[in-house]
Amino acid sequence: MVEAFKSPRFRVNFPFLQKLQGRVGKLGFRLLLLLVPLVLLRACVLTYIPPDSIGVRQVSYGLTEGSKGLQKEAVNPGYRREIAGYERIHTFPRDIQVVEFTNSPVESSLVHRQMSAINVPTVDGYPVDVDVTVLYRLIDPYKVASKFGFSKGYEESVVIRFTDFLVKRYLGELRAEQFYHEARLARVLALKAELARRMAQNGLKLVDVLIRQYDYPATFQSLTEQKKIQDQKVLANRELTKQEEVQTRLNQVIAEGNNLINVKTSEFNAQITEINAKKDLYERQKHAEGDLLIKSAEANGTEQVNRALEGSGSAKLLKLRRGLALLNGIKGPIYINEDPTDLGKISSDKPEKH
Repeated sequence: MVEAFKSPRFRVNFPFLQKLQGRVGKLGFRLLLLLVPLVLLRACVLTYIPPDSIGVRQVSYGLTEGSKGLQKEAVNPGYRREIAGYERIHTFPRDIQVVEFTNSPVESSLVHRQMSAINVPTVDGYPVDVDVTVLYRLIDPYKVASKFGFSKGYEESVVIRFTDFLVKRYLGELRAEQFYHEARLARVLALKAELARRMAQNGLKLVDVLIRQYDYPATFQSLTEQKKIQDQKVLANRELTKQEEVQTRLNQVIAEGNNLINVKTSEFNAQITEINAKKDLYERQKHAEGDLLIKSAEANGTEQVNRALEGSGSAKLLKLRRGLALLNGIKGPIYINEDPTDLGKISSDKPEKH
């Protein structure tokens, strides 16, 4: 049998290289003897917590109730003790976490949790899809681990559940058009305060809540226009009703004023009639008193005349009166040379005999 042809092998032997190889081998063996215990010690006794994480220690064995189980003191980043089989450090992210509520696929990310937009039923019956971004941090790992375990169950149980509930509660008190009104700002502030309080009760800290976008239903514009027309009709009817009420009150006031004018006119007419009656009575009384005085004066004058006629010179006076009566009875011109009323001549005549 023919043997297979084999190429000859050549070895280069250098004494220096052989000594160096021997020394490196011994040094590597010594380093290996030194590093293997350190690696085993680090794996069994120490653990490393990254800067963006925070931990909670869970002790498996202990003599007392407080010395085992979850420890309340948080474990900060760095190399920390973790004895294998005796205790374990569970870590949580302590940087800002994000939960996105949106229906837009463009805003999806592998870094944070994305949920559907929150559908808010408003008081006027128009549902509005609201895009919300919640920024939060984990500050108490003991409280989080004791309530929700070591996974991210707190995100579903606290952040998502309370955000959905509180957004519907506070923004649902608005009308659809008030989402672009100042009233929304007050409701968002109240929403943030309540969400921060509930997160703090569960070991989380709310950084901010961003209300970013509002999506109205397609029929919102037509329904809003119809509603506005109906509202305007209601307001117009109210104003017409108020106008009729004002007109009714005005007519009532006018009627009351006319009645008052009639009553006052009647009272004034009665007073005028009474005053005129008193005036007429006063005039009649004064005329009567004047007539009485005149008649009394005439009677006194007649009496005085009669007395004068009975005295001396009565005959001359009688002649004078007869002459005057004769003159009054004459018609036409009278030509006389002497004055018949000359009392001096009459007094020179002889007295008549009786």
